Amino acid sequence: MPMEPSPTELAERLLHEPLLAGLPGRAHARLLGAARVVQVAAGQTVVTSGAPATDLWLVLQGSLVLWSFGDAVRGQALSVGEEALAGQALYCRSAVALTDSCLLVLPRRALQEVLGDTPDLARKAQDALLCSVGGVTLPVLPVKPRSGPAATPPREVWGWACTLLWPALLLAAGLWQGWAIQNTLFLAILAATVSMWMFSIVDEFVPPLFAMTAMLLVDLAPAKVVLSGFASSGLILFVGVYVLGGVLVASGLSYRFILWMRLHLPDTPFWHGFALLASGYALSPIMPSGNARLSLLAPLYRDFCSTDGVQSGGLDHTRLAAATLAGSMNMSPMFLTSKSANLIVFAMLPAQLQEEFQGFFWFLAAIVCALVVTVGHFVLDRVFFGPGQVLPASKAQVRQQLQLLGPMERDELFVLGALGVFLLGATGVSWHHISLPWVAGFVLVALLFYGLVSKKSFQNYVDWPMVFFLLSLQGLTGTMEYLHLVEQVTPWMDSLAALLQQDVLRLVWLELVVVLIIRLALPITAGMVVSAILFMPLAEATGINPWLIGFLAAMFSDLWFFPYQSSAYSQLRSVSGVSTLFNEPLFLKFNLASCALRVVAVWVSIPYWDALDLI
Repeated sequence: MPMEPSPTELAERLLHEPLLAGLPGRAHARLLGAARVVQVAAGQTVVTSGAPATDLWLVLQGSLVLWSFGDAVRGQALSVGEEALAGQALYCRSAVALTDSCLLVLPRRALQEVLGDTPDLARKAQDALLCSVGGVTLPVLPVKPRSGPAATPPREVWGWACTLLWPALLLAAGLWQGWAIQNTLFLAILAATVSMWMFSIVDEFVPPLFAMTAMLLVDLAPAKVVLSGFASSGLILFVGVYVLGGVLVASGLSYRFILWMRLHLPDTPFWHGFALLASGYALSPIMPSGNARLSLLAPLYRDFCSTDGVQSGGLDHTRLAAATLAGSMNMSPMFLTSKSANLIVFAMLPAQLQEEFQGFFWFLAAIVCALVVTVGHFVLDRVFFGPGQVLPASKAQVRQQLQLLGPMERDELFVLGALGVFLLGATGVSWHHISLPWVAGFVLVALLFYGLVSKKSFQNYVDWPMVFFLLSLQGLTGTMEYLHLVEQVTPWMDSLAALLQQDVLRLVWLELVVVLIIRLALPITAGMVVSAILFMPLAEATGINPWLIGFLAAMFSDLWFFPYQSSAYSQLRSVSGVSTLFNEPLFLKFNLASCALRVVAVWVSIPYWDALDLI
């Protein structure tokens, strides 16, 4: 019998096995810990075809000969049992020791644990197994030597440098100028947070979590203020909407809806984009969150992108992405209930104006802007993405696909009913006085009780990093209010009233510039609220309706030029995924044109507002 191998020899055998080459060190260590050594005599059967595939066998000393189906000899081999790694239940080959041999045995359980970290290993094992059964030699690819850590990109170097230096400079300036220590600390934390966003040195949900942790660490505000987002009803709303969107896809209802629209609309990407835009517009009056609307549109967007003829990263793919974002966000300023910040601005209006602008009159005052933005979107769509091409699937084929789906199943009917309850509940808030998050919570519980959402699917449906990102932003806004930072800046704005001289054009330019500057540091909701608080005192001095000042803050706060400024855009990127991302440079150019379109819409609306005596 061969000599008992040392642990060093076992480790060397694992490192030089072609099937296991390229695994990280922790995987090799885990396999070595689970391995055992077996001595077999010449002529002894090691594995038998049809027996349960329980182990992977590696030859340390000696040799094996293989037999495939039909007792066809497949020659000698240094390993057998790839079936255990490829996920097969039974061995499909037999192996007999040709000489006295020493074998290293890796149990299936340990192999499955390694597969969790390196799923490509199963494909490699499948390839090796098929080549062995077919009598083909698997080409041996050269193993790339392990390289050291990659060099840090200049963007990250600048980002981390700014993240460290900006707060230090603000702290030094605050101490030098005698600023209040709490305000100085908040500005330093905010500078670090914005720097991380601007340079994208971490994922987008990390900076607000950092800000919350830092504010709690220095006791900048009570925990109930810093963590206010997680104690708000927004948590239930986002989780409910994400789960509803997930079951829409899992049940097949969204795919059936896509086929139905393809059957009744011209089958081109332009009309698919129209359907996404119209769906988002329909949700706007009843859902006060652009991110929640995008969550519901995401399944439709993914299904449209998966249709034949839509290439990943192509013009049509980018057109659909632009329509999804526009459908979610274009109507945010146009309805009182389409944006949570609109309700805050509404509460800031005098009582007489609140009675005037509640309900439909808000939309009536914004209708020219809405028309210009909508018509302009389709003009830009044609300019940037062209006419599009007819997709290869014919109407007859789509009709046949619908027939193959058959009648709606019980799960689809339940999901359709849940969607109907949610939409009706959102529409009738003024009648039943049940807030939308509680309606979403009721729908969520119903879906859970019905059994449509398992523990695993609950984890998959909800984009938890995005939920943390959105809820963390509320902590930043709440802390600003707690520290009365906005009130300290307001006196500076009062001196600008004299410069405006009741000129609405100057007001528009001034508010545009101030909002854009604020939005470099603050997210959409906080930026709009802060802008409205700053400019509301100017209304009386300039004779301009306060609603118009709040509406301009809503219009301009939706403008964004850097990806970190828009949580909805970050959400759209996460929906698309890195490997199937749309043409991002083209999308960003389209966004710049859309931002200019919003400014044009405001200028075009001025005569209309003058006719309504709002100026």
